[in-house]
Amino acid sequence: MSRGKASNSNVEVLYDIPRLEEKLIVRALTSLGIKPKLTTVKEKPLLFKENAPSVCLIRPMSMYRAAYSAAVRESSGSFTINSSEAIIACGDKVLTLAKLASAGLRIPKSMVALTMQSAEEAYRLMGFPLVDKPPIGGWGRLVSLISDEAAYRSLLEHREMMTTQQLRTHIIQEYIRTPGRDVRIIVLDNEVLGAMYRYKQENEWRSNVALGAKAVGFKPDEELSEICIKAANAVKGVFVSVDVLESDGYFLNEVNGVPEFKAFIEATKRNVAMDLAEYVLRVLKR
Repeated sequence: MSRGKASNSNVEVLYDIPRLEEKLIVRALTSLGIKPKLTTVKEKPLLFKENAPSVCLIRPMSMYRAAYSAAVRESSGSFTINSSEAIIACGDKVLTLAKLASAGLRIPKSMVALTMQSAEEAYRLMGFPLVDKPPIGGWGRLVSLISDEAAYRSLLEHREMMTTQQLRTHIIQEYIRTPGRDVRIIVLDNEVLGAMYRYKQENEWRSNVALGAKAVGFKPDEELSEICIKAANAVKGVFVSVDVLESDGYFLNEVNGVPEFKAFIEATKRNVAMDLAEYVLRVLKR
């Protein structure tokens, strides 16, 4: 990917690190006759109210870079995928859970503790085992499964040393016992593109592909598809991935506003980049 090179296209791809996903998106757009403008937000400043492209694909890995990039382009009237509102709602797990709960969707029993003192009260109310995670982060980082008070006090002391309020904030949830896997579904414009199981590695309780989980595609049932579409709508996301836990039904866990899909393509054989490019083409023709 060449960086920061403008074209006459009405489509822009904004990113900070060019992953395989961004390369596949550019390739798919090009195959449809769309030559996107490529903007590296780590190197190029973004001007408010400039003559921006009609459609902007927001792909920075950093949640704040993504949200700010979308907000600036929205100021020029661009249609962003996703919007700054959706990216912020997905990027902060407290906001995500609030949106899902407000939409009447099933989530694990959850509490938010803003201080170490309130976190201590939360674990008394929740009981063990419990899951503790900060509002910001991905790939399973700083997500902890706690089984006793000594381990929890140690975690609280370490997190209290973090430099930002987001990392000192605790989302405390009941531990959902799953069949050794979780579910990831990608939704685009109210359509489920497919689903995959992520089977956790032995001696690992988290099911993130970044932590070695094995991805296997499957066909989701109608109930699962419906709740994932509702989750996408709850955060006002056009193109999102939805993570679901299985245990006596489905629990919505997280929604990602800048979804990665390399493992998803490998597992489902669905050309997600082409689906996205074809959607962009439909938007341009409106």
